[in-house]
Amino acid sequence: MIKHRIQLLIIIACMITTGCSAQKNMFTENVNAATGKQPVEDSVLQKLQNENELVIAFAIEKFAWVRSIDYHILVQNNNEWKGYIYHQNLMPNNTGSPTTIGETKVDKTAADALLNFLTKNKAWTIKGDAENGFCADGNKDCNINDAAGSRLWFITKTSAINPSYYAPDFYEKCCPEKQRGLFLAITQKIAELVSDNGITE
Repeated sequence: MIKHRIQLLIIIACMITTGCSAQKNMFTENVNAATGKQPVEDSVLQKLQNENELVIAFAIEKFAWVRSIDYHILVQNNNEWKGYIYHQNLMPNNTGSPTTIGETKVDKTAADALLNFLTKNKAWTIKGDAENGFCADGNKDCNINDAAGSRLWFITKTSAINPSYYAPDFYEKCCPEKQRGLFLAITQKIAELVSDNGITE
């Protein structure tokens, strides 16, 4: 009886692992085949790309008064997940808060669910707002100055795409758009998964 239960648990574990691997393979293949690929120039992201099979990151980019980028990063290797909070100081002469990176605790089930959500919703097709402006319907009443931008990074061993939106929360309320809405849903999930509260080092 015990032997049968152990065998059943092993089979279930294998099915879960196989399912997750299939999701990762599908997501990776589509990122590799996507248009608009960009080079990974940041040294921290390059290191994570070299050391892992998949990197999923959400960045808040501030270029107005304080110049900095704050990343929430998920990495997967051998079906295991890790998270990182990375603050990059871009101020001249390194004024302002220092550049830091810390590892965070990540819930594997939630991370696997995120990967499934990305694959199901074809997240690699998100174009960002560079092609059609901030409001696709041409709404002239939607204006904001000195707001932060947001960017997603989907990075495989060989490719990377990084769609971005300027002030996505503001523009989504003012002129909703399907892909921006998906972008915001993804960034929220990543931010919840990789939290400042979970930093372990």
